Amino acid sequence: MKLESEWIQEDVVLENPLLKLSLRGLKYYGVLLHRSQPWKKLNCFRAIFFTISMFAFNITQYVDLFQVWGNVSEMTANASTTLLFTTTVVRVLHLYWNRARFNAIIQKADQVIRHILHQGTEEERQILNENVVYMRRLTVGFWIFAMITANTMCVYSLIQYYGTQPTERSKWMHHPPTILRSWYPSSNLVDHFAIVYGIQLYIMCVGQLIVPCWHVFVVSLMVFVRTVLMILNYKLSNLRLYEISVLRDDFPVWESKRCQLRKKLLIQCTQLQCDIYDFTRELENLIKGAVLMDFLIFSVLLCALLFEASVTASVVQVFIDVLYITTMTAILFLYYWHANKISYHANCLSKSVFSSDWYNYPRSVNRHLLMMICCNRKQLTMKAFFVSMSLDTFIAILRASYSYFTILKQAVD
Repeated sequence: MKLESEWIQEDVVLENPLLKLSLRGLKYYGVLLHRSQPWKKLNCFRAIFFTISMFAFNITQYVDLFQVWGNVSEMTANASTTLLFTTTVVRVLHLYWNRARFNAIIQKADQVIRHILHQGTEEERQILNENVVYMRRLTVGFWIFAMITANTMCVYSLIQYYGTQPTERSKWMHHPPTILRSWYPSSNLVDHFAIVYGIQLYIMCVGQLIVPCWHVFVVSLMVFVRTVLMILNYKLSNLRLYEISVLRDDFPVWESKRCQLRKKLLIQCTQLQCDIYDFTRELENLIKGAVLMDFLIFSVLLCALLFEASVTASVVQVFIDVLYITTMTAILFLYYWHANKISYHANCLSKSVFSSDWYNYPRSVNRHLLMMICCNRKQLTMKAFFVSMSLDTFIAILRASYSYFTILKQAVD
């Protein structure tokens, strides 16, 4: 693993308000490092150890899936965690492979945010601060909910084991809940419960670190794009205010000076528009594989969770399944909702241009406005190859999941 050329600057990790929480999580996992961080090779080793252990655990889950093949109830209970760990391992490997490109867009986002904080107007900083508060609440809320879901599964397994009579434990251990489905050291499962539970508790803790961290990291980059588009819309619809802030007085001012300032502002907006479009395309290229995998897998995963909740007799297990379903649905919703918001704010640029006082300026100035409108003719829609990231796609995934569930339910009944 290359370390020297692909570090993240320390100030990016510690000061970027939009990305700070997610980048700290990736740093603790060991995927992304910064220049002044001590024991860099040890941190890299930690990330490699976490990833290899998750990969090995995921292989045993597929072995277990093969062993219970044909038993629909056991298969769906297995698939609910197996598919999630598969997507997680693929994401971590993808981040390893493309860490230089991820670092580049993080640096780019940091530069733009620093420019807004130090050189932007009060209104621009207010838009940024509102999105920072929004991202922090979203991050904390998603982390808390994900941790509640995972830890409820762990605690429930422990309570079930110690709440069962010793003479009944060996019978119960042949049908453990999802958290205890693999990594059995021997056929005498009761005697090795502590080892089995400890191994899988460790895997669950690693998953609690990387799963919310990755999703929040990607969503924070999407919120960054939305923030810049919101600021750009504000600038285009309030060009006159920017001129007044520079000239300090609207009249009397030489007409040529006002036109030159307007041209300069429009050129800056056009450059910002091109930069954020390029940033979005690079982000799309980096996450389209993972999003497509979610599109193909999450329908099956949600179907498995729905079926497991419908056949279990335990109220607590149903509650866990509901939490799990909500978490998985929230992950999909965060991606498609923010991609939809990016498309919406990008499409508003032409309206913002038209809402300015363009009629007070000659054609030589308005030519730059026409250039922006022409650049905005092609919609900024994020895609995962052939899958459009929009709310319509999100609803289609939910419909497909429910359709799979009803077909499976009818087949079993």
